[in-house]
Amino acid sequence: MSNVLSLSEDAFLNTIQGNDGKLIIDFWAPWCGPCRSLGKILDTLSLERADIKIFKINVDECSFLTEEYNISSIPTMLFFQDGKLIDQTVGMMLKQDIVSKFRSR
Repeated sequence: MSNVLSLSEDAFLNTIQGNDGKLIIDFWAPWCGPCRSLGKILDTLSLERADIKIFKINVDECSFLTEEYNISSIPTMLFFQDGKLIDQTVGMMLKQDIVSKFRSR
């Protein structure tokens, strides 16, 4: 089981603006092998860290957001803290590296 939720374009702004904590948005696609591997890491992280909320956005279904955030490669993660974008990464990451994105804030 996982606490990672799918996010639509319609719900994106409300989710970001309504969140006072740590948030990860994972841009992915079901046909992307690295995305599926990263998804497993994010599933585990979602169960271990209740203080970090994780959402997935399917790039095939949300073209406006992929253009808005210049997503040209996947997997791409956006890191938000207190409603502000603090970092953006492309590619696979280890769980501890994902968590460390929030430590220096």
